[in-house]
Amino acid sequence: MFSFGKTKLPNYVKKKIWLKSYPPGYPQKIKVPKKSLPEVFREAAEKHGDVVSTIFYGKEYTRKQIMEMSDRFATALHNLGVRKGDVVAIYLPNSIHFMVAYYGILNIGATVTAISPLFVPREVAYQLNDSGAETIVTIDLFYNNVKQIKDETKLKNVIVCNLLGERLQVEREDLDKILNFDELIQKNPPNPPKVKINPTEDVAVLLYTGGTTGLPKGAMLTHYNMLANALQIKPITEMLNKKLGIERTVAISVLPWYHSYGQTVEIVAGALLNILGICFSQFDPVPILEAIQKFRPNTFIAVPAILILLLNHPKSREVDFSCLKYLNMGAAPTPLELARQWQQLSSNPLSEGYGLTEASPVTHSRCAQLFGDVPGSVGPPILNTLAGIVDPDTNEFLPIGEMGELVVSGPQVMKGYWNRPEETAKVFFKAGGVRWLKTGDLARMDENGHFYIMDRTKDIIKYKGHSVYPRELEEILFENEAVMDATVIGVPDPEAGEQIKAFVVLKPEYKGQVTEDDIIYWCREHMAAYKYPRYVEIVEFLPKSMVGKTLRRVLREQETQKARVSF
Repeated sequence: MFSFGKTKLPNYVKKKIWLKSYPPGYPQKIKVPKKSLPEVFREAAEKHGDVVSTIFYGKEYTRKQIMEMSDRFATALHNLGVRKGDVVAIYLPNSIHFMVAYYGILNIGATVTAISPLFVPREVAYQLNDSGAETIVTIDLFYNNVKQIKDETKLKNVIVCNLLGERLQVEREDLDKILNFDELIQKNPPNPPKVKINPTEDVAVLLYTGGTTGLPKGAMLTHYNMLANALQIKPITEMLNKKLGIERTVAISVLPWYHSYGQTVEIVAGALLNILGICFSQFDPVPILEAIQKFRPNTFIAVPAILILLLNHPKSREVDFSCLKYLNMGAAPTPLELARQWQQLSSNPLSEGYGLTEASPVTHSRCAQLFGDVPGSVGPPILNTLAGIVDPDTNEFLPIGEMGELVVSGPQVMKGYWNRPEETAKVFFKAGGVRWLKTGDLARMDENGHFYIMDRTKDIIKYKGHSVYPRELEEILFENEAVMDATVIGVPDPEAGEQIKAFVVLKPEYKGQVTEDDIIYWCREHMAAYKYPRYVEIVEFLPKSMVGKTLRRVLREQETQKARVSF
């Protein structure tokens, strides 16, 4: 038996049984060249330089234009003292400025750390200090947040832009404390210094996890990690386009670029595949629905939260969604009811994938037209990726069909956590001579190598000795015709261990018509006695991360605070 230490690899891993799920003609492995991301972007600009690659609120940009601006920005950074290995923060919403800064930072061998536009000053300061960034690129609307915490950080350069390219909206007395993004591009030539980058060792991006336990950690993703992941998913788009007769991928681009999902799928893969992206700085249903009508895009990479809001918006009734041949969900599990609604509305199947920041992020993908319409599955592992199910405590691999923790291995998996060797050691183990990443997600695998994400290990509810899985209850809640969105958490209880509580967002037409007791009664009829929520709270919205994950942690904290107040 091929093994490392006491942990042995099961036959399903050694034989890669998921390969039999790949369609005829689909590659079974790929070669990842040792190239830096700047090389990839430059090659794309040389090959497709005169073709419009990005439409940002009505304005068109070619790859050549974006590359020239990024070269000018790279020169400006170098003149400001930024050198290879330095960390530069991008605190921007999706925009041309983000893409120019991203390319420019990488061009001189520096590392990008992108900060969520939703962060408040305290959170911005934490990421700046933890990453050691001395330069930040932001917009005038966020400048006051940076101003509040600048003296608490090592910041030397604050570069500010206006999202629409207009005059900076900052106080006059602050103008001498900042650098104007547009002026830097105008004043500096497009000839940054040549920097030698080691793709497999040099960190391209430092991406911070959501911090569901403890403080957020920076995942170190190399140029090789990011390029590998984009190349791993590239054949999916190529084969799908060929099968459906799509000449060029035209995509709605709304995934947040501060996250690895948006960076890999839209920025890096977008360059490799010459995708035309119709970009938005934030999610707003109306302009996105209008863009679907106007541009007739064929691709939309999104998250369930976005699709729920789009389909429940009144304007959606006026939109023909049939143009969206490829709609892929990621970041959070897709309710089966939502997939059925999409199929009925568009006549196209819904695809789903899985990943995590530490894996750049994609590890599994199920393009329905290629890998089969398997409801609830995130598909087989993508090219050059191994996956398995282990006992969370022992790391011993479990048989096919059993539920355990999902573990993955592949060229897209991070080097480790920034300045956190102990945290890094906790999420990696070796078996069969392979370095495995523990995902923290409960999953199972079927006989065809398709994987099913069941829940987060930390979200399991313990009710009177029973293990209750929130996602299972949420799937059932979505079957209620009045429910637009829902999530379930465990609330500490001295007798039961934890009580089960559901938070429900009602569809507009049911507001004021359906009560919390109605939902509880309905749950009793549709769930086992130990599973149904004893408490239901109807809310206007659920707290979400920018990539659409419901923040159960926030709800648990709110419940804890309520308990303290009542006590």
